[in-house]
Amino acid sequence: SARTLGGNATIVMPLATPAIKVNAVAQHGGPTVRVVLHGNNYDEAAAEAHRLVVEENMSLVHPFDDPAVIAGQGTIGMEILRECAASDGPDAIFVCCGGGGMLAGIAAYVKGVRPSVKVIGVEAADAAGMTASIREGRVVTLDSVGLFADGAAVRTIGNETFRICNR
Repeated sequence: SARTLGGNATIVMPLATPAIKVNAVAQHGGPTVRVVLHGNNYDEAAAEAHRLVVEENMSLVHPFDDPAVIAGQGTIGMEILRECAASDGPDAIFVCCGGGGMLAGIAAYVKGVRPSVKVIGVEAADAAGMTASIREGRVVTLDSVGLFADGAAVRTIGNETFRICNR
């Protein structure tokens, strides 16, 4: 987005982020993107991003709890339904869930267009924040998360993602 809009972006990711992901972000963003690796998990990287926002007078686009990001993730649902248009379509779509942005976006789109399709969130057993939050009826913070699924290792899901997924 930064390159397309002619702006700059700083992307903060945990130190354990796979090199293929770091390189893809740097390559896709080109000279407009600065990649910062910080902390051992999402929460530590997010804290660094918030520090940089204040220190460098930046704006923060939340990686999963921003309505525009959620809407963008919803286009995945649109693509899935388009690919299945020749058939009766899918009965269910399984979606990886970390902070809930992709799950919320896909669910919002798919349920708006094809309410009969089940959208099922899938979480690592040691990073099941959405499951715990839905069970409790409120956003909860997990004591800890495993790091196997690095992109989904989030201790606290988003408030907006919870609102959408808890319907």
